[in-house]
Amino acid sequence: MRDPDSAAHLIGKLAKHIGEDNVLDGSDCIWYGSPHDQIQALRSFQISEALQEKFDYAPLTPALRAKIFGLNAAKVYGVDVDEVLRRAKRDTVEQNRMVYRENPDPYFLT
Repeated sequence: MRDPDSAAHLIGKLAKHIGEDNVLDGSDCIWYGSPHDQIQALRSFQISEALQEKFDYAPLTPALRAKIFGLNAAKVYGVDVDEVLRRAKRDTVEQNRMVYRENPDPYFLT
């Protein structure tokens, strides 16, 4: 995301011309280390209103981000999202989240 305008055009064109249901995030390359920074950048990135108006790009709404970050890929791989969510509500990670939400104690305060 060194060039936000180019990134906005890329994402905007993909969503507009290829379709919001066909855009996937591909951050699984092992050659450049963890993609965490790129994921965080895309989570907070927004196409400016000026570019949205001028080029008729869709805004990066939470629904569109959810599609890009996984829902579109779930269709490609035949993953039943509702079933995954049902199972996730009962797993150890979710139980730990619930305990933490009741008594937050972050160890990484800055």
